[in-house]
Amino acid sequence: MPDRLRRTGRSLALLVRRRDALAVASLLAVAYLVVYLVAVGDLTVRSGLPVEVVTVVADPLSRMLERTGPFAWEPVALVDLGVARWLVSPLNVAVGSVLALLVGANVGVTYLAWRHPQACGVERSRGGGSGVLAAVPALLSGSACCGPTVLLAVGVSASGTLLTVFEWLLPLGVLLLVASLLYTGGGLEPATGGGDGVGT
Repeated sequence: MPDRLRRTGRSLALLVRRRDALAVASLLAVAYLVVYLVAVGDLTVRSGLPVEVVTVVADPLSRMLERTGPFAWEPVALVDLGVARWLVSPLNVAVGSVLALLVGANVGVTYLAWRHPQACGVERSRGGGSGVLAAVPALLSGSACCGPTVLLAVGVSASGTLLTVFEWLLPLGVLLLVASLLYTGGGLEPATGGGDGVGT
């Protein structure tokens, strides 16, 4: 296991050094964070006049610790940009950012394995699809906060037991993303030495 952790660390270091892989990972991470904030209801897109309005609640510190769901917290500010309305919840942004970083790292390492398999020590048969598949539970983790709404939208009458399952989607998504990152990143053998470690 320590060897796999070391190789995963080297794979992530290579990801940061490669501009193409870093761009792919960053783009996917930002996109995931936006999708996550939409899924938990903090970000809405609407039509309206482009007016900047920022409203902050009276006691933001205590308000941000109030829970609205299993892994969702109260917003402390409203930012209205006309076309989008963002209910700023620092803890929701933090959870979404952690998930977004894990998704971005998985996709970036998978991109490296796909784009530069020989330099990363990957046999063609191994492939790098596990990182892409690991993003699925993370995308579903957005349902952890708005699971009842999702069930109502599709017309499913759920028992309390079924609703409890939604509480476990977020931790399960994080565990699967970390496991996938260790599996994919730990399976790579980035070239050591000068340069960026990957041939073109």
